[in-house]
Amino acid sequence: MDYVGRFVGSNAAAKSPTATNDGATGGNDATTTQTSSAASSHRNTSTRWSILSERVQGLLAEAHAVGAMTEGYCLEMSDMEGPAMRAVRVKMMSTDWPGEWEAERTMFAYGEEMSTDPLEAMFLKAIVTMKSPRRVLEVGMFTGYGAAAMLEGCAGARVVSLEIDPYLKTWVGECLQGVDDASEEEGSCYASRHSIVVGPALDTLPSLPVSEPFDLVFVDANKSEYRRYVEILMERGLLAPGCQILADNTLYCGIPYTDPLFDAQPARRAFGEAIREFNLW
Repeated sequence: MDYVGRFVGSNAAAKSPTATNDGATGGNDATTTQTSSAASSHRNTSTRWSILSERVQGLLAEAHAVGAMTEGYCLEMSDMEGPAMRAVRVKMMSTDWPGEWEAERTMFAYGEEMSTDPLEAMFLKAIVTMKSPRRVLEVGMFTGYGAAAMLEGCAGARVVSLEIDPYLKTWVGECLQGVDDASEEEGSCYASRHSIVVGPALDTLPSLPVSEPFDLVFVDANKSEYRRYVEILMERGLLAPGCQILADNTLYCGIPYTDPLFDAQPARRAFGEAIREFNLW
């Protein structure tokens, strides 16, 4: 087999000695001469490299750009946060969650990272806007950022949230009532359209009236119980015709599709396996 020289037979682009960090080159590219990587200030990418380690660097840089910058860009292009969502987010970020836990006011140690993230909330709001559901069920509420998004998505929708912690019922209720009280918009009624049922979801789901089925369901509670939540909803006839079910964390830290060898948090493996079984179901 004939020897394949540098860059020949690949899509990799030759480096330029006058390349800048942003990938631009100075002068006439056609007349520049090839230099070693040490002489070049050019930023490596998957197609601009001299040796394999530089290609790996380039791939990692591109993976970071795609993985870390995508969500920020989407949020810049999709800012639909209204007054209820904003109030919940501001209160959530200013709440001393470790202090509340230490004071034994909350059932669990919370942090804002446990909330529905902003981009996901925008998605929920868009879905509700398009579907215009009459009744929405949220299984697992936390600070209610997702609930606020769904309330904003359709002015006629009523949202029922199942939440295990009584502390959060008061926390969210006061927050949404504060939005209504401060609103200059006539008829602001976020709090009155939001009901919170306290208790473990497996206990409260059977208590929901079958005469009031749901047009949309958002599942985001105990990951090991997802399947049973949906089974109860179906068994009791709580899903209206055409009901849409949305489930969060269906990729759960990559656990449903990765080998245990890669587990950085082995304690989460059981939840990930339960999610995998739910996805298959």
